[in-house]
Amino acid sequence: MGRGRGRGQGNSRGVDPKDQMTGGKSSSRRRWHQIPPQESAIWPNLLPHFFHSVATQKALESEFVSCQLHQWIDLIFGYKQQGPEATRALNVFYYLTYEGAVNLSSITDPMLREAVESQIRSFGQTPCQLLIEPHPPRSSAMQVTPLMFTEQMQQDVIMVLKFPSNSPVTHVAANTQPGLTSPAIITVTANRIFAVNKWYGLTGHQSSTVQDQQYQLPVEIDPLIASNVGSHRRQISDLLDQSIQISSQCFIITADNRFILLCGFWDKSFRVYSTDSGKLTQIVFGHRDVVTCLARSESYIGGDCYVLSGSRDATLLLWYWNGKHNSIGESPGKFTTPRAILTGHDCEVTCAKGPCLIHSMNGDLLRTLEGPESCLRPRLIQSSTEGHCMIYYEKGQFCNFSVNGKLLRHMEVEDSIKLSGQIASASLVENIPEEWSALDTNTINYPAAQDDTFPVSHISSLVAMYLSRDGQYLLTGGDGGVVSVWQVHNFKQLFTYPGCDAGIRSMTMSHDQRCIITGMSSGSIVLFYNDFNRWHHEYQTRY
Repeated sequence: MGRGRGRGQGNSRGVDPKDQMTGGKSSSRRRWHQIPPQESAIWPNLLPHFFHSVATQKALESEFVSCQLHQWIDLIFGYKQQGPEATRALNVFYYLTYEGAVNLSSITDPMLREAVESQIRSFGQTPCQLLIEPHPPRSSAMQVTPLMFTEQMQQDVIMVLKFPSNSPVTHVAANTQPGLTSPAIITVTANRIFAVNKWYGLTGHQSSTVQDQQYQLPVEIDPLIASNVGSHRRQISDLLDQSIQISSQCFIITADNRFILLCGFWDKSFRVYSTDSGKLTQIVFGHRDVVTCLARSESYIGGDCYVLSGSRDATLLLWYWNGKHNSIGESPGKFTTPRAILTGHDCEVTCAKGPCLIHSMNGDLLRTLEGPESCLRPRLIQSSTEGHCMIYYEKGQFCNFSVNGKLLRHMEVEDSIKLSGQIASASLVENIPEEWSALDTNTINYPAAQDDTFPVSHISSLVAMYLSRDGQYLLTGGDGGVVSVWQVHNFKQLFTYPGCDAGIRSMTMSHDQRCIITGMSSGSIVLFYNDFNRWHHEYQTRY
């Protein structure tokens, strides 16, 4: 390498302009400029400080760099160096910098020739184009979208995080409360490999001046998964019943991200595993058949919460999770009994034919959520803290109920839509006033239920649904790889995110509801930026 020091001393790469412009065809002479001895002696002293820096070494070997290395190769040496692809990538330079652009031997005017040579020395030389096809990406656990580097930070897609196992991410949980010791995104794949991915938050979206801060990725992949060292600590090896189809409702994560509860075992139990070591910590019995679904309530002070288990024995059992002892039951080591037994179903609590039931925390059957005659098999159910219950039935039927069992809204999508996979219909509603359970359905003046026929093709094979905390917005996703936002009170479709290249298997939101996390069938998670305020009436009127 060389460094030019004025006119007539060559360009910054030390290549003769004649050889550059003719592509090496008119002359084989190549002139390399020597660095003066007093300057070259400085480099041996600077190189160790630069390349041996720990921070620099970590940066160059990081997943963040590895996942984008092929993009740099495409720009410098690859198919994006010249032609239409270079124009699209904003990678166009002065024409004299490209190899073979000008044949100096054909220029007879001495002044014009000298001017061209001067320009060549000034602009330098673009490297030879070595590739005409996209360079394959390096095997990296992370994929980063270019949208996060633009000035408009409020983009739809934030990032994509790919896991090495390539197994579908059937469950994703986001315990990202600010007060947690280790906020994280917990993912579990179909082959029961889980990952504890550290959560940093959407720091880039909190400031309008990106230049004032260093951008931090919202999620960092579990180091044990990325390095494939100690992977046995992230694998649940206990076998499930062969008839169980793994779905998001088979798992729950405790609020402190320390334990995973899993059902579907042949011995009719559900089990507790540590996310730190992957070891089994507790086996809970109580059902007379295979447990098919799990759900938990919001956590109280100290991490206590209620856990609900549904089974093929047509019952649901309400358990108490002790945050102090990190186990089901009041005291560890003792035989655990459920707080309540919920009955009323006449078949298994998974894809069951029949209505959804509302019970009290004491196990009393309060009411039945009965939809239209076409709503027979509930597939997905979500409840909000405001008492709204959203149910998705087979054949594209949506129903919105109040806590008193009043059908508020019904929507039907195309008849050709079919569901795939077993989805459990069990949910816990928290923060509902106790006196609401005694209200008659006529006590509150709700509008009459309205029916809508909504031909939406991308809802096909819906397998994931999430209701906002206030119950005003509904998120849906399925095999089409499309996340849609709906307004609950009138089933109006508000927004559709860019489609993904794989189906959606699970869905959740961060604690502040500004980030949507979806688990994909390709073995990755996709983070979408969300802002419910943009659809709020006051926000739209004001801004």
